[in-house]
Amino acid sequence: MAIPKVFISSTYYDLKQERDNIARFIKDLGYEPIMHERAGVTYTQNEPLEKDCYNEIENCEILVCIIGNHFGSQSLGNDYSITMNELKSAMKDRKKIFIFIAKDVFVENETYLKNRDNAFIPAFADDIKIHEFVAELKATVKNNPIVAFDNTNDITAALRNQFAGMFQRLLTNEATLTNTKTVYDLKESADEIKKAVMSFNEEKENFFKKFDSSIFAKNMILQRIEKYIGLHKSSFFAGNIEALDEFMVVLGFEVESNNSDWARCYEKKYATKIQTLRLKRALFDENAMIKDIRETRLLDDYIKWDEKNIKKPSLNFDDDDSDIPF
Repeated sequence: MAIPKVFISSTYYDLKQERDNIARFIKDLGYEPIMHERAGVTYTQNEPLEKDCYNEIENCEILVCIIGNHFGSQSLGNDYSITMNELKSAMKDRKKIFIFIAKDVFVENETYLKNRDNAFIPAFADDIKIHEFVAELKATVKNNPIVAFDNTNDITAALRNQFAGMFQRLLTNEATLTNTKTVYDLKESADEIKKAVMSFNEEKENFFKKFDSSIFAKNMILQRIEKYIGLHKSSFFAGNIEALDEFMVVLGFEVESNNSDWARCYEKKYATKIQTLRLKRALFDENAMIKDIRETRLLDDYIKWDEKNIKKPSLNFDDDDSDIPF
């Protein structure tokens, strides 16, 4: 089955983490993220690298463009950056486009619009061409959303809503086709649409469960747990207490949840020691989702780690052996 391809367009070095997070989000949806750094673009020997990127956009259904604080690499063919030309190429091909602009640049652009004839010097964009391009987008882009963002969560939340809206419109458009059918065909089509809607609702529910159990911006609670259990070169992601239980069980911890003061107590026994991790209920909301708590004092109070050494039993052969029956 063919799956939608989503081209992620942005400058690379300053937005690398955002690109990785969005690619993971798109992949979790079952779509294919296309990124030049992950060999998603087919390069040729006879064309400049940027031209291959523009050609690859023709094979994609959706383009997600992220405009940050840096201009990036300038195109060989004009005064635009490569990212800007990727967006213009997608607009020319009438692709579905979602545009995200760093909030400080987005807000500063309003000041630029009022002062561009007075030798305006930007504070949040490293090149005035960024503001010129954003102003051009505001004036010309009418049917595609332009959203300001602070972090990756803003982008993924907007994409989630937009994709859900696209699915809803698709179902509505398919339903209107039944108006031209006979009464018999209409009933048959209604049954099929009902099944499709039920299937869609199930898939949507499963998707949101997956989405809600993922954290793209690193959670300080999870960082503290990683430190205690010894994950120094790897990370894990869990959005709720159920996902956290599953991860700790895989690591060999036993789960206890009957303590009134603590939401969870995880215990792992070794031959010479016992490790215990206790988590207070304040770490979770009413739906058992992990909160975003960053204050060190609260983390120290809500998360407790203990390692207790166990003394090995010794074999003492000096005891009185008078009771030995031989």
